[in-house]
Amino acid sequence: MLAMTAERQNTIQRASRALLGFFIFMSLISLWGTLAGISHPVPADSRTVAGVVFEGATLTDKIQGLWLAQTLLGAALGLKVLYHLIRLMVLHTRGKVFTAQNVSQIRQVGLTYAGALVLWLLVIIAAWPEIAAAQDQWTNVMPSFPGGALMSAFLFLFAARIIDEGRELREDQELVV
Repeated sequence: MLAMTAERQNTIQRASRALLGFFIFMSLISLWGTLAGISHPVPADSRTVAGVVFEGATLTDKIQGLWLAQTLLGAALGLKVLYHLIRLMVLHTRGKVFTAQNVSQIRQVGLTYAGALVLWLLVIIAAWPEIAAAQDQWTNVMPSFPGGALMSAFLFLFAARIIDEGRELREDQELVV
């Protein structure tokens, strides 16, 4: 097993600081984009809820509320992912590379991505009567399925498990030596 030299530690810390800045920048851009999208939706006379476009008479207060909730909760999930990635990079800049805290942050990213599926299901359940009434558009629901977020959830949870196993092996080896 390769030892953590000072040069490697400095390389990890430099890269982590760069990623930290990038994730903070992405958080600000994400927040700004969400606020802009809520205050000036495009197109202004329609809302998309779970892949179904509602406009005109079908754009009720319930649909408006569901669209706003879907938008805000989706943005909150994205910001939570960025928050945990920022915390992970802060740990790396402090030289804590393989710790239980790192595993916890990676696991939290995976669980947050799984929240996208929950959000999607809740929006579909809440808007089901309106979605069923939109006879020409109900087939747009499945393409809105958050498959990428679900795959990301599995990948991050799997990575957290692997890193945790490696961390435990490393601790066991340090105790033996």
